[in-house]
Formats: sequence, structure tokens, C-alpha cells
Amino acid sequence: MAPTARDKSESTYHRLKELVLNYRFRPGEPLSPISIADRLQVSATPVREALARLHGEDLVGLVSNRGFFAKTLNVNDTVDHYEFAFQILIYGIERRYSQFMVDEKTRKGLSSFNYNTEGCFVYLAKIIEDLYLRIAALTGNRVMLKSIRSFNDQTRFVRLIDLEAQSNFHEIAVDMSALISALERQDMTAAIANLRHQRDKKLARMSDLVSEGIARSLSMTVEQRLG
Repeated sequence: MAPTARDKSESTYHRLKELVLNYRFRPGEPLSPISIADRLQVSATPVREALARLHGEDLVGLVSNRGFFAKTLNVNDTVDHYEFAFQILIYGIERRYSQFMVDEKTRKGLSSFNYNTEGCFVYLAKIIEDLYLRIAALTGNRVMLKSIRSFNDQTRFVRLIDLEAQSNFHEIAVDMSALISALERQDMTAAIANLRHQRDKKLARMSDLVSEGIARSLSMTVEQRLG
């Protein structure tokens, strides 16, 4: 069966979102629907729809009478995302830590995953993001859960850069394992202390991570940008 207009619209949205999340556009670059449509080999209409959705998710910028543009990684904004998200996670633990559950695959993945394994950064980032969502779900608040989904998107590029450093990779894996252990033995104090410790270490590295992210976005080749 041929793809429907809705199928094409959803596909275009997800493809364009992936490019945006991985900063495949130069900082401040105008996002022309026609140019992007040619790049993705689709019509301009679903691209315009996708850009409007991404603007609603605060993933691309919009200037009146000028159109959409690629956002630039910003230290202050990224720090704000982390501080707000971790407050939600702490609240989730405070509210229903006794209801926390994690699957065996996640636990084993954190304890045994090897830095030299192909795709290890993406794999660990996915485990971390899923864990954040599980903790946010403890709040019982749909707005907070939606905020953590947005946080995962907004910070994925920085998260992957952070995990590329072998020492950071192992440290983060150990910290996340300790967080799960604290939650499973229902030690709310240790779990919250773990989250705050992780947050503070991440914020201490944020300036370097954002600088590296901007440099990569600026130096990306045409082939890399086309993905």
C-alpha cells in the first residue's frame, strides 16, 4: 500500500528532527523548506509542517517575516534544562520511590556494556534517557513527564559528546548503576544524593561540552550534514 500524506508527513518530521537534534545545520542557519525538501527528496509542504512542529518543541527558532533557523547550542540554556529536569527527577523519587521498577536488560546493560563496543554511546544514552522517563513517571504528572521527554531531546547531542570520553563513559555508567541500586533498595536519600552529584558533575563539564558541540556543528562536512 502506498504511503499516505500523513505517513509522509510523519516520516519527514522524524527525519528532520533527527538532523536538528544532531546539529546537522550550522548555528543560526536559515532553514529553507524548499532546500530541506530537496535534501530529503520530499515536497516542501511536509517540511513546513515539520518545521512548525519542531518550533513548537523549541528545537528550531523562528523570526517573524524571516522564517525558521537552526538554534545554537548555548551553555546557559543547557544548564537550565539540566537543573529543571533534575528537579523533576528528584520530585519523582520523593513522591513514589517505592514504586520504581527497572527491567533486567537495563540493569545488565549498565553493568556489563563495553566502551569499545560499536554503538556504545548511543546505547548508553538510550538507557539513561529511558531511566529518566521511568523516574519522571513516578511523579504521576503528565506535564513533568512531557518535560523530561523534551529534555532528553534537547540534551542528546551534548549527552553523546560527554559519553565519547572513555573516563566519562565509565563514570556515568557506574553512577547510573548506583542510582538504580539505591532506588531498588528504596533508599531515597542515596538516590537523590546520586542525582545531585551527577547533575553537579555534568554542569561542571557543560562549558566544554557545549563548545565542542558548536565546533562540530560548524566544521561538519556536506556529506555529514546530509546524514
